[in-house]
Amino acid sequence: MDIQRIVTGAYQENAYLVFDGAGKAAAVDPGEDAPRILAALRDAGAELAAVLLTHGHLDHIAALPALLAAAPAPVHVAAADADWCFTARNSFEPYEPVLAPPAPLVADLEEGAEVRAGGLVFQILATPGHSPGSVCLLLGDPSGAPAVLFAGDTLFAGSIGRTDFEGGDDAAMAASLRRLASLPPETRVLPGHGPATTIARELRVNPYLLSAVSQ
Repeated sequence: MDIQRIVTGAYQENAYLVFDGAGKAAAVDPGEDAPRILAALRDAGAELAAVLLTHGHLDHIAALPALLAAAPAPVHVAAADADWCFTARNSFEPYEPVLAPPAPLVADLEEGAEVRAGGLVFQILATPGHSPGSVCLLLGDPSGAPAVLFAGDTLFAGSIGRTDFEGGDDAAMAASLRRLASLPPETRVLPGHGPATTIARELRVNPYLLSAVSQ
């Protein structure tokens, strides 16, 4: 298993390609810069097996039309975000128009579910707060290395995602943070923006996580 981070767009969003080592890949949160994502797939000689969205905000999905035109694959999202993320509620006209729903769009990212992409198996953790359908994706490493958490905009290094957007919820975010705090401390956290971290580090230095745990 190999993971490549591609920092995309004006908001410096982290898109990830996860390669299973057998010619298949999953894309997590392809925010912008579809040509770079496609080039990384070509360079690895990998076929896109699935796209997984930690949530529906535009800076995490804007590359979908161009990406899927060249590399068709199912797109997985939580039902609570599928309801609005391909509507005018999630556009920035005239710079970012409404995105057409991809086909197939699979609204199956719910608590306890598993999504397979090639040889990869992602466990879904429902973590609302930043958006109603925010999820984190937990991926075990067959080599025995610590598991990887694709945290979207729920947990950052030293911070958390905003809750003042439409659909944000402070109480839900606190509950989601407590959920993540219970993961093994060695779990690697790959957030939607900024550098990687670990649960152990965030339990030492992240004031938002520490506040949530203390509640």
